[in-house]
Amino acid sequence: MLIQIYFFVLGASLGSFLTLCVARTILGQSIISPRSHCDNCLHVLQPFDLIPIISYCLLNGRCRYCQKEFSPTSCLIELLMGILFLHNFQTASSNLALISRLLIVISLIYLSLTDLKTTWVNGNLIGVLGVIGFIYHPTFLNLIVLGLLAISLLTSFQLSSFIPGLGEADFELFFAFILLTHLQASVVILFVAAASCLISQLLFSHYRTKQIPFIPYLTFAYFLVTA
Repeated sequence: MLIQIYFFVLGASLGSFLTLCVARTILGQSIISPRSHCDNCLHVLQPFDLIPIISYCLLNGRCRYCQKEFSPTSCLIELLMGILFLHNFQTASSNLALISRLLIVISLIYLSLTDLKTTWVNGNLIGVLGVIGFIYHPTFLNLIVLGLLAISLLTSFQLSSFIPGLGEADFELFFAFILLTHLQASVVILFVAAASCLISQLLFSHYRTKQIPFIPYLTFAYFLVTA
């Protein structure tokens, strides 16, 4: 039981750290300093203000010092990462498989957050996902897919020109999913992502933006299909 709690807490803590990394990267700030603080009153947050999930719930989603409401995004990411870490610990067949799956979780959550906040993502992380997939599925077809992914990441060649509507990073992540799973599962992931995106745009039309961040939907579909 203690080991399960450990993996949940580890995932939640890393989720908190990822949201901090994304927020500070957008602002051009260091992820190390200054210490975590309220963006409204600039008061330095104490350790009991930073306990993943628990602090947000106990403080009712507000700053202890100025009562400014915090975005629920960090708490939701903490909860999601905790659940995903716990799930992968319970289902991984080996320590190596567990490490690989946790790296995939971290990479996809980080890609989703950056796409959601800036619509720009780090292609290197997509490359890492592709390499992990090829290591587990070193087939000739996957070697071709990995080569195409490398060409897209390292040159000006645009895979997205073949399917209008998908961003370049979306297309590259789809190729990484082929390597991580297989072609049929990747097509299902793309279909689920497109369907969930369409439903969310219809239900939450007031949040609609000109450029839709699609990687969060791809990530959601990947976790759903591979659960």
